[in-house]
Amino acid sequence: MSGWNFKYTLLLSSLPVHPVDLFEARQLPVSRIQLDKRLALLDAEDAQDLARIEALLHWSKMKELDDEAIVKQGMADWYSIRSPFLKDIVMWRLELRTILSALRRRRDGMNLAPDMPFYGFGDRLRFIRQHWRDAAFGLDSILPWVRQASELIEQDRSLELEKLMLEVVWRHYQRVGQGHYFDFPAVVIYVLKWDVINRWSSYDKEHAMLRFDELISAGLEGVSIEFG
Repeated sequence: MSGWNFKYTLLLSSLPVHPVDLFEARQLPVSRIQLDKRLALLDAEDAQDLARIEALLHWSKMKELDDEAIVKQGMADWYSIRSPFLKDIVMWRLELRTILSALRRRRDGMNLAPDMPFYGFGDRLRFIRQHWRDAAFGLDSILPWVRQASELIEQDRSLELEKLMLEVVWRHYQRVGQGHYFDFPAVVIYVLKWDVINRWSSYDKEHAMLRFDELISAGLEGVSIEFG
């Protein structure tokens, strides 16, 4: 076994296993301080990629930028990630952010004219533009959670929305993580799942209301979707 593989095997073997069911988690399996100590084993380039990924997925508010500038900057950072597999994970999350932003804007009464641009990430932008008035943007067969999220936003049901999105993200990480056990993608998935558990374990009603207000009162800069 190469030194590179051995280091990452050592890193991941030293960490507690995540639960299969997110909502069974009541506390973090390891503190962020301890997690960061383990992550010190990462090679320099991998550490840089992980930092890029976390920055892209967790950027919260970029008030100085409009949506067009956010997409331009986000894509530049996304292209700098070396792994196509990890790029796919990041783009999936950015696309989720885009869909939720569109749901919020439609809820607030935005009408998207055929010639009006809508800035965002991913391949579903054409569905958003072409099916603006459809509750799920015509994505029912592809992303069944969109219609449910739309209904929850319309009904101001913050707790249910938060849990839905946490579960959607958790299940996605569970699925794409299969086959990755002791390599760098496995490390990234572990960290992203840790973030989901962190959000769930620190969850409370007041926090849910603040998160819901964020989801429905801002553009892409405020819909960070820090669900992992």
